[in-house]
Amino acid sequence: MAVKCIAIGNTIMQDDGIGIKVAEALSPRLVQEHIELIFGETDNEYALSKIENGDLLFIIDSTFLDTNPGTVTYIPIGEVIGQHHEVYSQHQPNLIYLLKTYGKVVEGYIIGIEVAKIDFSLELSDALKTRFLSICEEVYLFIYHTIKGPR
Repeated sequence: MAVKCIAIGNTIMQDDGIGIKVAEALSPRLVQEHIELIFGETDNEYALSKIENGDLLFIIDSTFLDTNPGTVTYIPIGEVIGQHHEVYSQHQPNLIYLLKTYGKVVEGYIIGIEVAKIDFSLELSDALKTRFLSICEEVYLFIYHTIKGPR
């Protein structure tokens, strides 16, 4: 079983790039834990090509769930794959749909980070900039405790 962290998002669309920016910031720590980083960005077919049956995945992406900007949510991949309706994404076809379509047998989590603003910009919104370090730490600790167990 390989552990892989897949960053999804578009860095020229402001907060939509939060998954990429968090993975970049955590890159040295994740590599130290022997976690393979995959920067899928908006190319979900590329990300799918890097996934093997039995992998443990952490998919980091932006969310719009009508919660406070910067809120991090954790959804088991199996729950989402098992749903009968389409998971919506501006990155079509989305990675969960592709995992289901190609019958990939994986475990893991979608780590969603709530956006404040989607617009043309290379910068995160002020709301996410303010919380960026705490978001990174929360995501890292979740991944670490999931693969190592609580200490």
